[in-house]
Parts: sequence; C-alpha cells; structure tokens
Amino acid sequence: EVATGEPKPPAELEGALISLYGHYKKSFEHWQKLPDKTGVATTPPVFIVVCNNTNVSKMVFDYIAGWEKPLPDGSTAAVPGRLPLFSNVLDGRFIHRPNTILVDSQQLESGESMADDFKAIAAREIEEFKADYRLRFPDRDTDKLTDEDLLREVLNTVGKPGKLGEEIRCVVSVSMLT
Repeated sequence: EVATGEPKPPAELEGALISLYGHYKKSFEHWQKLPDKTGVATTPPVFIVVCNNTNVSKMVFDYIAGWEKPLPDGSTAAVPGRLPLFSNVLDGRFIHRPNTILVDSQQLESGESMADDFKAIAAREIEEFKADYRLRFPDRDTDKLTDEDLLREVLNTVGKPGKLGEEIRCVVSVSMLT
C-alpha cells in the first residue's frame, strides 16, 4: 500500500537529502552564472534519488517535490516540497512543468504497462507532461501516447535542450540501478 499523508523520512535519510541538496544548490547557483555562449550548460544539473521500493519512493518524492494535504472540508491544499529547487509547488499550486519527477525504471524498461499503484502516484506529472507535449507538438495525437511512452520520453530527455525533460532538476526513481 502506498504511503499517504505528510512525508516523514527517517532522520538519517532526511539528513542525507538535506546535505546532498546543499551541494546541489551550490552547483545549481554556479550553473545559473555560466554564460550561455556555447549551449553546453543550457539545462540545469540533475539530482537523482534511487529508492528500493514504491512506498519509499513516494515518500521521498512527496518530501522533495510537495504533496496534497487533505483538508477537513474534503478539498486539498498543495504543500511545497522541503527542498525548494526541486519543489513542484509554488504559491500554493502545482507548477505546470515539474522540477521533480517520479519514475519506476524497472517498469519502464520492461516495456510492459506500469502498475496501477505507480500510475496513481505519477498521475499528476503524467497529465502535466501530456499538456506540455500537446503544446510542443500540436500536430501529434496525444491519445496514441501511453503514459509509459510519455514518462519514458521525459526520463530519456532529462537534461536535453528543447525536449520534454529539459527542465527536470530531480529524478526520484525505483530500481534505476538494478
């Protein structure tokens, strides 16, 4: 069962994320100051977090990117991620182009469809990327594009200028290194 509610990583994990984020922030600030003459540094540096299972990846993703908090009236509020450069929430709303994505590399690489629980977790980012895909490629039919194809395209184009993944700063993944 997928974790819900406020993301609360164990102290050791939270400390590691904050420490590594500090290094990323320095690299990001350095990247922002680079001249854009050569075109080499046109996309931001990327931070990758590899988790051992879907529950952990969801908790880490929510901690980093932000999450939806259920309110007493049945509505929800977007809560920003704890690592600001990776947050997908700005001014109380989820941003159009996510800074952080959640992927299950093993499922994507298998060529099979993603598990329903993972699709549910990634539903918002899938819809945001479909909207972005429609804007970038108005002549292409997004109805023929599967969720898996779309996430695969985003993951494969992280750091590539002019592509769906160009602005991604953080990838939270399950099974990326196996």
